[in-house]
Amino acid sequence: MTETLTDTQTPATRGAMAPAAPDPAPAAPEARQAAPGAQAAVPTAPRKGGRGRPGVADAPLSTAPAIGHPAPATEATPQAALGARAVGWLLLAVAIIGMPLVGIIGFAASYSTLERFALTHGFSATLAAWFPVGIDASIVALLAMDLVMVRRRTPWPVLRLSAHAMTLATVLFNAADGLSKEGPDKGLWAGLAANPLWALSHAVMPVLFVLGVEAARRLLMHTARIEDGTASDRIPLHRWALSPIRTGKLYRRMRLATVRSYEEMVEREQALAGYEVWLRHKHGGDLSRATEEERLPMTMAPRGYTVEEALALPAKWRAEAAERERQQAERDRAEAERERLRVKADRIAALTDEAEIEEAEHRVTARTGTARAQAEAATAEAEAETAAAKARAEQHRRAAERQALTEAQALESEEAAEAKRRAAANLLEAERAEAEALQLRAQNAQTAVEAQRREQQAERIAADRKAAAAKAAQDERDAVAAALDATRLRAEAARVEAAAVEAEDYARLSPRERNERRVARMLLEAVGFSEGVTLEAVPLADIQTALGVGRTTASELRSAALTLLQNGYHPNA
Repeated sequence: MTETLTDTQTPATRGAMAPAAPDPAPAAPEARQAAPGAQAAVPTAPRKGGRGRPGVADAPLSTAPAIGHPAPATEATPQAALGARAVGWLLLAVAIIGMPLVGIIGFAASYSTLERFALTHGFSATLAAWFPVGIDASIVALLAMDLVMVRRRTPWPVLRLSAHAMTLATVLFNAADGLSKEGPDKGLWAGLAANPLWALSHAVMPVLFVLGVEAARRLLMHTARIEDGTASDRIPLHRWALSPIRTGKLYRRMRLATVRSYEEMVEREQALAGYEVWLRHKHGGDLSRATEEERLPMTMAPRGYTVEEALALPAKWRAEAAERERQQAERDRAEAERERLRVKADRIAALTDEAEIEEAEHRVTARTGTARAQAEAATAEAEAETAAAKARAEQHRRAAERQALTEAQALESEEAAEAKRRAAANLLEAERAEAEALQLRAQNAQTAVEAQRREQQAERIAADRKAAAAKAAQDERDAVAAALDATRLRAEAARVEAAAVEAEDYARLSPRERNERRVARMLLEAVGFSEGVTLEAVPLADIQTALGVGRTTASELRSAALTLLQNGYHPNA
């Protein structure tokens, strides 16, 4: 086993490397074959023996987890913690009191020098008294504004550089005033070289004040990183001194993998080294015999994956492939459902058109037959009544003629006069019969008009039925279209959600960023993936239910999601 270790590894480090070798079944069930139990995959160690004792039987390599960091020998007592806290507060008080004193003393020491410098360089007596105040106040204001912006997590390096430039200007102004006393013909740098203590005495106080402010700025930035969870450990200096090349590689991998903890990065390196040794031992010292899946931890380590995460990747990929297949099957089912609804709508429309055509044909046929039958019946009835009236009139006329002939042949007497009266009465009866015939024809005409009115009413009823049928068909088509739109929106939302989740997994976003993008997708889905997204599109209760967060967090996530959308975020981008 010793021959398979690297140059910097010894059998004493096996315990630290052992956690990488055990079965990674919890992270990747299919990786059991890559790291089986110690009895099956790890060869037994060589027999060990010595002078005066028999050789020890072969023992399997231990894969039990080792203790990465020993527990401290003693635990801090409450009194010790209280004392350390008191010392910290005392040091903070000394810094808070001392740094302003340093600044005030430095500014007061250079006041007269700067005033004299202003008088000798064209400033009036009134403005020369304010010139040192402006210079020193600008340094304080710039440094204070820089601290405020650091506290608000929006640092602007120009403020620091400007404050440092003003500090350098103060030193140079003081030095220039001292050089003017030595002699105006000397250059600035020559004068500084001739009398460096003069410049140093005026530079030490402002520089000390700037150093104190820089320390406060560093403390604020470190506190902000701790609050944001972005504070990173520093690699110890002794490691840089002992192994600079490997430490540089470790630092590079630590930054590229966004690992904040130095101890965590060391544990990752130990786990990877242990896994590599175990894999080399498994394949008899030849890593080329290992499968691609077994070499995943070495392949993915530069990309920030741990041994467990790398071994779990095949299972994750298979799960994602299964999820993509499921989503594709769901999209296929949705497309088939849309096609079925479309065919159904086309079939309904075709049947509706056929029914309307057949109904119109029957209605025209019935109307034509009814009108023809009514006309024929009215004509026959009128002809029969006319013929009967004519027959009665003819009969009365003949009777009247016979009566008149009889009366003409008779003598002029009272009986003849009576016969004339009867003839006149018969003539009157004939005229009455003809009037009745005319009235009957008028009634027949009224009957025809009434039949036409009933036919028109039947046509209106048929038209109303047709309109109702058309409206029902239109409602059916609208319902089918609405179902198609709903299915399309659900499919689109599922596709967008899957694409966004896959993009978030690939981008390795934090849970907070994932929640913000999920709320942004909820806002887009609420407005139908159109413009005009507002905060009221999705209630806070829906966000609380979907994400399982409090109302305040839900409100913050919704505001952050709206900001993302306003900045151009889109799930398909």
